[in-house]
Amino acid sequence: MVKDASTCALCGLTTYHPLFDEAGQVYCCPACREVGGLLAEREQQPATAITPEQSETTSTTLHLGGLWCPSCAWLIGESLSRADGVVEADVNFLQRQAQVRYAPDRIDPRRLVRQVRRLGYRAWLPGEQPYDEEEAHWNRLLAGGVLVMNVMMFSFALYIRQWAGRASPDTEWLAHIFQIFSLAAAIPVMILLGLPILRAGAASLLRGRPNLHTLIALGSFSAFTLSLRNLLMGSGHVYFDTAAVLLFLVAVGRWLEMQAQKHSTAVVERLYERLPGEAALITPEGEQRLPIEQVRPGMRLRVRPGERFPVDGVIATGSGYVDESLLTGEPEAVVRGEGDRILAGTINLDGSFQILATAVAEQTVAGQIGRMLHQALWQRSSIERLADRLAAFMTPLATLLALTAFLYWTWQVDIDQGLTIALSVLLIACPCALGIATPLTLWLGLGRAAEQGILLRSTGVLERLATISTFFFDKTGTLTRRPLQLHNVYVSGGDAGTVVASIAAVESLSEHPLAQAIVQGLQERYPGLSPSNGVESSSFRALPGLGVVAGLAGRDIWVGSRRLMEQQNLAFTADMERTLAAWQAQGLTVVYAGWDGRVQGMLALAEQARADAAPTLALLREQGYRVAVLTGDDRAAGRRWQERLQVPVFAEQSPEDKLARISSAKDVVMVGDGINDGPALAAADVGVALVHGTDVAQAAADVVLLNDNLRSLPWLLSLARVATRKVRENLAWAFAYNLVGLSLAVAGRLHPDIAALLMVASSLIVTGNALRLKKAALPSLRPQDQNSDDARNQAAAPVSPVLSSEHG
Repeated sequence: MVKDASTCALCGLTTYHPLFDEAGQVYCCPACREVGGLLAEREQQPATAITPEQSETTSTTLHLGGLWCPSCAWLIGESLSRADGVVEADVNFLQRQAQVRYAPDRIDPRRLVRQVRRLGYRAWLPGEQPYDEEEAHWNRLLAGGVLVMNVMMFSFALYIRQWAGRASPDTEWLAHIFQIFSLAAAIPVMILLGLPILRAGAASLLRGRPNLHTLIALGSFSAFTLSLRNLLMGSGHVYFDTAAVLLFLVAVGRWLEMQAQKHSTAVVERLYERLPGEAALITPEGEQRLPIEQVRPGMRLRVRPGERFPVDGVIATGSGYVDESLLTGEPEAVVRGEGDRILAGTINLDGSFQILATAVAEQTVAGQIGRMLHQALWQRSSIERLADRLAAFMTPLATLLALTAFLYWTWQVDIDQGLTIALSVLLIACPCALGIATPLTLWLGLGRAAEQGILLRSTGVLERLATISTFFFDKTGTLTRRPLQLHNVYVSGGDAGTVVASIAAVESLSEHPLAQAIVQGLQERYPGLSPSNGVESSSFRALPGLGVVAGLAGRDIWVGSRRLMEQQNLAFTADMERTLAAWQAQGLTVVYAGWDGRVQGMLALAEQARADAAPTLALLREQGYRVAVLTGDDRAAGRRWQERLQVPVFAEQSPEDKLARISSAKDVVMVGDGINDGPALAAADVGVALVHGTDVAQAAADVVLLNDNLRSLPWLLSLARVATRKVRENLAWAFAYNLVGLSLAVAGRLHPDIAALLMVASSLIVTGNALRLKKAALPSLRPQDQNSDDARNQAAAPVSPVLSSEHG
C-alpha cells in the first residue's frame, strides 16, 4: 500500500513518514518538529495572521550584518515573519537586507531590529549609519593572518619533531614551550575571528535554530578547548593550529564572497554613483548651486561641457554631442539640440546647454531603472528558491552527521579522533557553495544585461529565456521605424477642412503611434488646424485591432481599418477604391475615416522597416528558433511583409487572435513596443518591450530594451544560456563536493584543516565560475557593416506592405 505524501510545515519538503506535534502540525523529521516548537514558543501570546484588510501596513528595509551564508538569511527571515504584527519578511543574503511589511499599530520597527540582534546578527533601520562590515572584517583578517602564521610556525616545529623521530622525554620540555607559544598566538585569533562567529552561533543555538555560525563555532572552540585541556593535563595532542587555521580560512572565504557580492550589485551602485549630487540653477540674480533633492520640475538648469545632466528635461538652448551610454549601452555620441529630451546621467561632451527639468530623483529614467533593478534582485527564480531550501536543510543535517560521527569514532578509537572527524564533517557539510551557486550567477547576468541597456524585471527571466523556442513579433513600432510620415490625404466630397479637422480631433485622443503620426502630419499640412475643436472626450473609445470612435457635433466619427468601416456599413465610392489601389501599389499604410453612412476620407502613411529587423529575424531562425510576425494588416500586406522579412506573417490578427495564438504555444517570447501590446506581452512566457518613451516602469514586459536595438534579442538569449549553464555547473559541483567530501570525512580520511581548505576552495570555484559570466563571449550588438547611426538610418528602406490600420 502506497502511503500518502505530506508536506512539512517548516521546510516545505514532502515526507511519506510524517511526524506530528501537539497541535497536529506535520513535520518531516525530529529536527524540524523541534525547531517548529521553539518558534511557536517565541511569544507569550500566539501571533495572528495579518492581512492588509485587517490592519494598515507599511514596509521598511533593514540593513543586516554578520550573515555568513544563506542559512543565516533563512533564519532571520523565519524569525521576522513569525513576529506578531509582521505580514511578510523577505531576506536577501547577497544584498544583506531584509524587506519587512508590518502593521505599525502592532509592532515598532525598533522591535524588528532587536529581534534580529537577539539572533546574534546586526541590524539597522533606514537612515542609520550601517557598520562598515567589510572594512572591519578586512582588519580582523589581516591581524588574524599574522597570528595564524605564528601558530603554524610553532606547530610546524612540533610536527617536525614528531616526523623526525625526536619525540623523546628529553625534548618534552621544549615541545611544551612551543605548545604554550601556540596557545598564546591562538588566543587572539579566537577573539578576533572566533568571537563574532561564537556570538551569532550561540544565540542561534539558544533559540533552537542552529546555523552555519553554530557549526563553525562548535568545531573551532571544541578543538581549542580540547587542546587547552590536554596542555594543562600534560597528555594528548593539541589542535591550536587546527582551530586557528579553520577560523582564518573561513574568514578568508567570507571576505572573498563579499567581493563577489560587490561585483553582482555593481551596476545598480554605479548607476546611482554617476548621477550628479548638485545642479546649477539659473535665477535672475545668476547661477546657484542646489542639492539635487531641492530641484523641482520646471526649473531652468545649466549644464557645461564635461558635466552630467542632473535631471531629465527638455533642452531650452544649446546643442552638441552627448554620451548616453550609461542608460542605453550605446557607445556612440549623439547630437542633441533645442526641443530634444535629455536624460539624467547623460554626459555633455562639448555643448553648453540650458534645460527645463521635467523629472527629478526617483522619477527620472535613471531612477526608474535603478528601482527596477533593485526590485529584480528581490524576485527570486524557482531554481534560487530550491537552492535556498536545500542550503537551509543542510545545517541540521550536518549537525546530525557530525554528532553521529563523533559518537561512533569516540567509541571506536577515542574522544580526540571523534572530535577531529566530527569537525571535518561540520566543515565539509557547510552549505556555502550551494547557497551562492545560483544567486550570484543570475545577479551577474542581470548586471551584464543592464550594462547593455537591457532591463530584466527578475532573475527568473534568464531561467525562462534559456528554454524559449518560439518568437512572435508585433509589427508597428517594433519591426518598423518611428515616426510614420503622413504621405497623402483623400477626401470624398464635402468640405475638406471639416473632414480633416474631425479626423484630427478624434485621433488626438489616441496614444497609438499611427494616430500620433496622423495628428502631427495633419498639423504640418494644415497650420491652422486645432485637433481639440468640439470633440466629446467622454465618448472616446479605443477599439483594439480596429480603430477608434468619438462623438463630435452630435455624431459618431469612426477612424481606423477597413474592417471597421465595413462593420459600421460605411460605403466606399468607386473613385476611392481606385485611389486605394494606387496607394496599395506604392506600399502605403491606409487609415479610413467615416460617418453619416459613408467613408469620408482616407489617409496614407509611409512606413519604413528597421534596419536591424530582417537581420535579427534571420539570426534567430539560424539559431533554431521559430519566428513569426503577428499583425492586424490585411492579407495582401501580410504577404508583402513575409516576402520582405522571410518569416511567416499572420495577418488580420485581432488582439484576441494574438492572445489565442500565443496562449496555444509553449515557451514563447512576445516582442512589442510596450504601448498597446500589454495583454500579448503578459500572455507570453517572456514579454519583451522596446521602450521609446521615458516611463520605463509602465512597460508591461519582463524585459525592457532601453537601447532600442533588436540585436539585443540574440545577445540576451546567449547570455541566458551561458548563465543557466553556469548555474547548473555550480549546483553540480556543490552537490558532488558535498557528497564526496562527506563520505571522506565520515570515514575519517579528511583532516579538519584540509576540510576547511576544501570548503574555501569550493566557494572559490563556484564564485570564479560565476564571475566568468562577466567575460563570456556573446554576439555583437552592433551591425557588422555599419558604424554610425547615419549609416543605419540610410540602410532603412521603405517597404511595400499595405496596412489597413490595425491600430494595434
